[in-house]
Amino acid sequence: MIYPLVALTIALFISLVVTPIARRIAMRVGLVDHPDSHRKLHREPIALCGGVAVLISLIASVALMLGAREDIASASTSNIYQAVSLTIGAIAIVALGVLDDRVGLRGRQKLAGQVLICASLIAFGFTIPRLSLFGWEFELGVLVVPVTLGWLLLAVNSVNLIDGADGLCSSVGWIACASLSAIAYWTGNAVESILAASMAGALLGFLFFNLPPAKVFLGDAGSMLVGLVLGVLAMRCSVAGNSALPIMVPVALMAIPLFDSSMAIIRRKLTGRSVFTVDRGHLHHNLMRLGIRNQWLVGAITTLSVVTSGGAVLSVLLGTDLIAVAAILMAMGLLIATRAFGFAELELLCKRVWGFTKSLLARRGLAENTVRIQKVRLQGSREWEIVWSTFVEFAEKHSLAKISLDLNMPWLHEGFHANWNVNSMPEIADRWQVKLPIESEGRILGRLEIVGKYQGTATYDVLAYLSDMLIELQPSIESVINGFEHVQVAPDGGRVSTTSRTLPQAVQELAS
Repeated sequence: MIYPLVALTIALFISLVVTPIARRIAMRVGLVDHPDSHRKLHREPIALCGGVAVLISLIASVALMLGAREDIASASTSNIYQAVSLTIGAIAIVALGVLDDRVGLRGRQKLAGQVLICASLIAFGFTIPRLSLFGWEFELGVLVVPVTLGWLLLAVNSVNLIDGADGLCSSVGWIACASLSAIAYWTGNAVESILAASMAGALLGFLFFNLPPAKVFLGDAGSMLVGLVLGVLAMRCSVAGNSALPIMVPVALMAIPLFDSSMAIIRRKLTGRSVFTVDRGHLHHNLMRLGIRNQWLVGAITTLSVVTSGGAVLSVLLGTDLIAVAAILMAMGLLIATRAFGFAELELLCKRVWGFTKSLLARRGLAENTVRIQKVRLQGSREWEIVWSTFVEFAEKHSLAKISLDLNMPWLHEGFHANWNVNSMPEIADRWQVKLPIESEGRILGRLEIVGKYQGTATYDVLAYLSDMLIELQPSIESVINGFEHVQVAPDGGRVSTTSRTLPQAVQELAS
């Protein structure tokens, strides 16, 4: 075990030297992350040099170790092409990240670059031919390439998504890499053990400058590099010889970023948003809303990572997947049960599944007359139900088929999603549909989607009423944002009633 420890130490010291130099260069050339009022938490420009610093430290440490240990270097000559391809892939992913950090790539552009890089690694033999779960082994066959590509993309992007607070990604990354190094040493993968240890050391050295308040950021270059290396090593370190890859080991190692990204996908897809949408619904954002700040936040998520990574290591040592599963359930269950993270997303998913199930089981006559209403508060505590009730009354008054409200305000830590629809949706040929922005003071708060049945000129009257209502609703929306105020709009698009009463009181009087 001495050589992985030496590799970790070397990478740590190199990172301590390289990172300040990279920071000065990044500040000089303008490779910095500027603050904004939309979603970023820092208040002054921070250098985005983490990817380059960690990459240099990683390559230098591995090169020194392989140069000093001829026996280990000779053992890796059979995989020389894979070693070269991994090095090129790491450089390419950092270059892609630096480009994104500097000019800002679109989500699909970044994804296309990731696909090309991961596909090149697969072409050089980084694949998952066999999997095992609870003692059962099965060949992937024709699914080898799509499964491997999916895993690598998931690893890259899940780590990228969790990089939203000072020191968070670096802490989760070095713990996972250190665990992988221990697993690789146990399974006899010497080169992989040194590589994982070097990555752990590089991140640990970088963490000295990345802990809150951070002086440097990993940036997309650094977070994607961590994800790529973790994804590749998780495929190699957990396997002894040509045995099958135990599914739960890499899942447990990356349980925290995978859980965070899974909830982000559920939250965005079920609310009709793009998966590339920016919000403040990630794990670290939720912990911040609970009052956990700075080092305590990093410490809390690091503790969860230690639990899941420790479960992965013990699963390999003891030869059972149950320990990894138990560690994952313990960490995820704690977050969900305390409603710290994941509860709203699972509630949204359960309501959607339950509504779909009821529509399948209901008798035809009853199903057509059934109205389904779903409301989920994703973040925050403001009374968006007040605004939502106005839209529901409008939908009922004008016999609409569906109305959906999705609000996403990262700068306020607010998120709200609600659906109202009848089962007897109009035929597509007779259906009209509009999507309108909900805005306040020049900022887009979310989207309103309405579906109805075309009824000649009456349809245009409904759209006119809708336009008037949205204009008159502005004071109500601003009042909810401000947390008090006292206005409400009639569901037919009439004028606003403004008094000194509270908003709930105004709604009750309007209903009466």
